[in-house]
Amino acid sequence: MPAAVPLIAVVAGGIASAAVGGGIIGAVVAAGAAFVVSSIGQAIFPTKKAASTTAAAIAADTLTTTATTRTQSFRQAITEHQIVLGRVKVGGPIVFLHSATDDAGRDDGYFYSVVVVAAHRVRGIGEVWLGDKAETDASFAGLVRVDRHLGEPDQTADANLVAETDGKWTAAHRGQGRAYIAVRLKITAEAFPSGPPNMAALVEGADTILDPRTGIVGWSDNPALCLAWYITASFGWRASWDDIDIPCLIAAANICDEIMGTAAGTAERRYTCNGTLSLAEGKIAITEKLVAAMAGALVVSGGRFFIHAGGPALPVATLTSDDLRGDVTIQGSRARRDLFNGVRAVYVEPSANWQPTDAPPLLASNYVAEDGGEAIYTDLEFPLTTSVSTVQRLMKVALERNRRQRTVAFPAKLSALRLRPWEGATVALDRLVPFPARITGWSLAQDGGVDLVLAEEDAAVWNWDPAVDERATGDSPSVVLPNPGRIATPAWISVETPQGSAFAVLSIAWAPVASAHLAGYEVQFMPASVATWQGYGAGLGATAAGIPTAEPTAFRARAVARSGAVSGWREALVPAAASAPTATGIAGGVRLFGSFPADAVRLQVFEASSNSLAAAVKLATEPTSLFWDRTGLTTGQTRWYWLRSVSAEGNVSALAGPVSATAL
Repeated sequence: MPAAVPLIAVVAGGIASAAVGGGIIGAVVAAGAAFVVSSIGQAIFPTKKAASTTAAAIAADTLTTTATTRTQSFRQAITEHQIVLGRVKVGGPIVFLHSATDDAGRDDGYFYSVVVVAAHRVRGIGEVWLGDKAETDASFAGLVRVDRHLGEPDQTADANLVAETDGKWTAAHRGQGRAYIAVRLKITAEAFPSGPPNMAALVEGADTILDPRTGIVGWSDNPALCLAWYITASFGWRASWDDIDIPCLIAAANICDEIMGTAAGTAERRYTCNGTLSLAEGKIAITEKLVAAMAGALVVSGGRFFIHAGGPALPVATLTSDDLRGDVTIQGSRARRDLFNGVRAVYVEPSANWQPTDAPPLLASNYVAEDGGEAIYTDLEFPLTTSVSTVQRLMKVALERNRRQRTVAFPAKLSALRLRPWEGATVALDRLVPFPARITGWSLAQDGGVDLVLAEEDAAVWNWDPAVDERATGDSPSVVLPNPGRIATPAWISVETPQGSAFAVLSIAWAPVASAHLAGYEVQFMPASVATWQGYGAGLGATAAGIPTAEPTAFRARAVARSGAVSGWREALVPAAASAPTATGIAGGVRLFGSFPADAVRLQVFEASSNSLAAAVKLATEPTSLFWDRTGLTTGQTRWYWLRSVSAEGNVSALAGPVSATAL
């Protein structure tokens, strides 16, 4: 199946979609419709019905079939031409066959063939393969002649064919606007034991592609520029350049040209486009393949084409409760049938004779654990991708997008008219940690507003570390990807233990959580006199706080991810107080008895010479068990004692006591 673009089609409310054809822009403008080309775009614009059985097969074929046959030349009375983009090995329809007596006087010793490799002008036609050998192979010395024609609009007929085919190929056979090779073989049993071989050529495709960044028209394998070229082509959407949003196109082209590292230590551009597209596939299918090559989208809004390449989306707006005109609906997770934790993909590998090749599978063990231990794969195809590094980046993007599971149905006021699909926005609703999202649905509402659909997506979707993320060809290790839906619990929490019998503030601290998805921390407290947790702060950037309280108080802290996911709580609870304390005089001191609490690690002992807690002083020694002897007193000295438990986190209990005794 082709790689899916994770967007849905959107149409202005109550308006029917327009028909496909040369008047697409005019029809869309007239209808007031906006749409996004995506994997379900066929629901709006159905794929063209094939004109022949062969064409129907081409339209329905998968990459495994089409890429295998792409390098094959064939004879077909009626067939569709192909588009060639970037650099790729291709065959094509054979439009002329002829034989003639060779220079040795052998009947049919010369074999002539014309293969059309592209329906447009190309930059170059490189090496030609005859079967599995290049034309320059020593076994073909003196036996092969290849004439190359790049599809110039004013090109003339092939002079050799005109001269050697007895009027079968004339000066009128110019092939204008069609790139082709004219091959003459001298057939020998040694070089061609099975007769004329299959013919294919390495073609550098369309070179009439405009780059608006420079104003230069030429060859490009930039997917954004290739899509703009197709939109304006006579065999494409037949739009004008005035119909394309140029700033958006430039931004997309720049994203495609960003330099990315590879595990081999080399560098490559983020996205490239190298492959063929059959005109039998239809406009939507071709557009889907082009946007899939750059993990992007084509948006038509307001009668204009907006071309987007996949990359982090800077939020253009923050949507709050003030923007709502009705009830918002948030879906927290995808349906099980739509969820996956692994990706298998097929791409075209130049070193494998430009044949479809399996990319190293991607399986995220942390997502597998989240799905109950079941490995759930999705299968994708990237027919215009020829780099194993690029296809792995595309696979990771597909997986990470799928794992951002929250979607928001947002009935907005008319202020949302300024927004359009694919733009980024921050969803900041009451009682919800703000999170980044991308607009995937847009429609006018009957009651006067805009209904938006937003899908959770953060910048980490596009992160790429080749040392960690790229897998060697042939390897399929289980990897752990950063999971925006999970964040670690702080490793510890501590309370600064008060040293006096009374206090007004308790200071707490907790371990920082090392996560690229961290948005902040949430802290709560619960005084002993209150039965419920109280909120102190959410989204705190610090890892310490001083909380006013004059009584034993429990504390807890947790981490909050940008996606809204939260960790478990790390707690510092109030330990139990020592129970049933007693005191008795001993020689030179007092012995304290009682039950030492199980959740305490030590006790604070406060001592006074009268029954006055305010006058009590904490003793330096902090016993770790009971009984415990207070020594250093003289005979007849009476003392009062209060005990306070201290937990491992440093939190304290209520005071137990007083108890008193007189030293012997």
